[in-house]
Amino acid sequence: MKEIEEAIRENNLLILSPHYDDVPLTFGGYLGMLREKGLTSSKNIHIVQIFSRSNYQARDDEGNKDTSLQRIQHATGIRLLEDLNCLDELIGFGEYRYEIKAEKECVIRQKGWKEGELFEFPQGNQEDFDSEDWEIFGRIKICAADWLSQKETAILLPLGIKEHIDHIILRDAVVSAWKDLKNKAKSTIYFGEDQPYTGLAGKEDWEKAKSFLDTLTTEEIDYCINETRKAELVWQHYPTQVEESYRQGILNRADQLKHIHNAPSGMERMYRLMQDE
Repeated sequence: MKEIEEAIRENNLLILSPHYDDVPLTFGGYLGMLREKGLTSSKNIHIVQIFSRSNYQARDDEGNKDTSLQRIQHATGIRLLEDLNCLDELIGFGEYRYEIKAEKECVIRQKGWKEGELFEFPQGNQEDFDSEDWEIFGRIKICAADWLSQKETAILLPLGIKEHIDHIILRDAVVSAWKDLKNKAKSTIYFGEDQPYTGLAGKEDWEKAKSFLDTLTTEEIDYCINETRKAELVWQHYPTQVEESYRQGILNRADQLKHIHNAPSGMERMYRLMQDE
């Protein structure tokens, strides 16, 4: 268990976010504690929004089948503002840089929903990628080579628990670029436990995540957070995205880690990728 000051040693944080709500869902506890302790200014925070063309709105099954420009303009505009408003409160207005890569998210690409889940998402891994997915993978990998060349930089991205296909495309493209560099990467990768997936994960989900981690050398980094505040921010700022299961996932995982460490509060976990792999 680490103090928040020790969780990430690098001064520059490059946070790669698959979708508009993934920064607070995956790293909201860490970022919230930085601000609570007055440490936000000690980090240069750069957020890159990857799958930022969206037509998705929660609880709108018919609308989510609409891939017209009008629908994408409507959904993307709402989601962008939801994200910016949350990040302003989580990190502080003017305390972060925000960049958009403008890839089409999975709903526009008409990926089917995984059945039997408490919330909607399309599951997939490299075996399920189609030609469009591989094109996106290739573009991200090219960007990742540049991201990984940055000194004194922590690259934060989701681990891919439950295998949301957009999370997997991002994760695997960055790791592929890292492997190609063969220990010449100057940045350090940190995988965050993406929520609400992690807090709702079953045995099979964890086995898949462990299988991925077992191909690498990683260090677990656990730290205390204000889990209630994290859940409240997500619930408040993303009304077109979240369902009650989001709150449940956040609080479940924070409580699991709390009991593992006998900690005074809920916790969050990252996995640092070791450079000597």
